[in-house]
Amino acid sequence: MLVMRLARVSATRCSTGYVNRFTAGLGTTADATTSSVETSGWLGRPETDSRPSNSEDTERGDVRTPADSDRDHFRENPSVALWNEWRFDGTPEGARALLLECASSARTPRDAAYWAYHVARSSWFLGQGAAGILASSLGGGGGPSGGGAPLAGDGSIRSGIIAGSRLMAEALQTFRQDLAHINAGTYKAPYDMDPNHRQFNPAYVASKTARFLTEAASTLEKNRAARRSESAPETKVWMDSPMYPDYYLKTFHWQTDGWLSSRSAEVYETSTETLFLGRQDAMQRTALVPLSEWMRERGVKDGAGAKFLELACGTGRFLTFVRDNYPKMDVTGLELSPFYLAEARKNGAYWEKLRRRKRSSPAGLVTETLSKVGGLAKAAGLPVPPMPSARRDDVQDEAGKETLGSCEYVQAQAEKMPFPDASFDAITCVYLLHELPPETRREVAKEAARVLRPGGVLILADSIQLGDRPRMDKNLGRFGDFNEPYYRSYIEEALVEVFGPEGAGLEPWTKDLCSSTKVLSFRKPE
Repeated sequence: MLVMRLARVSATRCSTGYVNRFTAGLGTTADATTSSVETSGWLGRPETDSRPSNSEDTERGDVRTPADSDRDHFRENPSVALWNEWRFDGTPEGARALLLECASSARTPRDAAYWAYHVARSSWFLGQGAAGILASSLGGGGGPSGGGAPLAGDGSIRSGIIAGSRLMAEALQTFRQDLAHINAGTYKAPYDMDPNHRQFNPAYVASKTARFLTEAASTLEKNRAARRSESAPETKVWMDSPMYPDYYLKTFHWQTDGWLSSRSAEVYETSTETLFLGRQDAMQRTALVPLSEWMRERGVKDGAGAKFLELACGTGRFLTFVRDNYPKMDVTGLELSPFYLAEARKNGAYWEKLRRRKRSSPAGLVTETLSKVGGLAKAAGLPVPPMPSARRDDVQDEAGKETLGSCEYVQAQAEKMPFPDASFDAITCVYLLHELPPETRREVAKEAARVLRPGGVLILADSIQLGDRPRMDKNLGRFGDFNEPYYRSYIEEALVEVFGPEGAGLEPWTKDLCSSTKVLSFRKPE
């Protein structure tokens, strides 16, 4: 059923070439048989009577969800149908099918390197998350829930195992989608797979882990205290200033100091990747899908001549993925927190340093990664297949002489940008909207439309909303309990009404889903 649905989507809404490349990467094709899909646990069995959303549909009556509005206005790429139908199959057969599907997608040494890296990374974050909960418990918290955690089950060990298994299965499916896009040429493999990256340094990892464990214990205790308190808990940060709007001066997700300290900025990436079990980067890279299509339409190579803006760039991690794919593009990162902006600048400088080092290396990324993995396997006494010889596939002839596009960092509110009209060809906004009051979302939409050039593209990547994954609708709003005061209003609001023709005046274009993230793109009329 699902592949048939993907075929219908490809015939009516997507270009044939894109669908063929994407579905091939997922291990399916547009003419695959229904039976082959129904026996694959990773896709789930499309049994409509098992959906929790059915009863909710009855309760909501004729109320339309944001996903309903999306369906009427956007070209939905194959990932929308995939995640709309996906469900966790916790049976041994389902687990076996998932692992076989993942293994079958490793067709080349590059694929094998991708899987080795991401499975190890997710396993690390899984263990780190468990350690954080244990640290909180030993600190006197008595466990993560304290009467019911917003994202977990009943707080029992069994509930934790089930939740961890589901998240791991979802991570694997996320990685399959990410790898399919890489193999289709939509975007490059993540640059941090390079074994020269600092995250392969044990000392660097240890320092990040230490910061996370301290922050995790503090965050979970604050969440428990808030749930126990009969009065509204204090959520204000330590700083007050007229340059920051009131909504901003909160300790979002009970994070120490909110957005206003170096400590917060330094632990943010580790905390969020642990929450998502290492799949956050892959989810964010889905925003590169419409950007890639827009670039191809414009015939832009390496981003040369284009101007790009990321709203609320945070620590700048996603911005480094953008620059890695379009190194000659002039980019600007806009962020309100000076502490996060400083971290973004550090990450940008590190990416530039790593790129120069990689371009002067005698071996490509795949060769170096496989060599490191092979060395670890040999040390463990495992059989190792022949490794590819060193080559310069990933390195240009004039190593180290590349001229990169400019990169600027600007401290400002997204709703009050200091740029002239029509300043940028492409704009992204990643994980910002759910942390804004409804009226501020509209201000941001109008500002984004103002600074976008005619014919330009605006790409929104944020949390899924009601109807995107119906099986999650019942509990989706509970994320708001983790000191996300505007989350519930976000998941109920159709973004086409905010950014589309009746809102900021942009034209709806494409929609993608990847696990907990949805990506909507808009274009400015020429």
